[in-house]
Amino acid sequence: MVIAYLDIVWSALALFHDYDKLLSISWYLYPIVLICPIFPLLLALVFFQTTKKRPINQFLLSFAAIPSAVFGVLALLFYPMLMINEGFNILGLGQILWVLFYGAQGWYLIFRYKMKSWVLVVVSIYLIAKLTLDYYYLSFGYISVEKLTQSQLLGLYIGALVAVALVNIVIFRRDYSLNPK
Repeated sequence: MVIAYLDIVWSALALFHDYDKLLSISWYLYPIVLICPIFPLLLALVFFQTTKKRPINQFLLSFAAIPSAVFGVLALLFYPMLMINEGFNILGLGQILWVLFYGAQGWYLIFRYKMKSWVLVVVSIYLIAKLTLDYYYLSFGYISVEKLTQSQLLGLYIGALVAVALVNIVIFRRDYSLNPK
């Protein structure tokens, strides 16, 4: 339950921190653009459901867990690349730890709960579309990527696609293996 409340706090802090950036973005793009305010909030909702011993909606579970796990992996790529280019930044280190906090929760949920294959496909298509748009428009949400080189951006995009594939492999191998247990 503590994790759910921490996720609410982190989501609110991310929303507060990103407020100025959000004003420049059309509201209907928020599901495609936002990362840090949305996924911790979804994780909190999942953890509130688990503490109440209620069944978890498959879309809520999958949209909370899978993108969180993927962005956790991307934090390990993006922020070090940024620090290579602009020097060590304590805020960047804090952002790595923050994204890893909710990324680890995503991985926990992936290993803890089964996800329906068709929901996994929907979430994966969403993520691939989002990441492709982020790469194409050089935005990765609203994070400034102008300090990354073109090869770093491509590496980040490829790393993102690999992370999505890795999550899918983990889930399919565990939940839909042809080998009976």
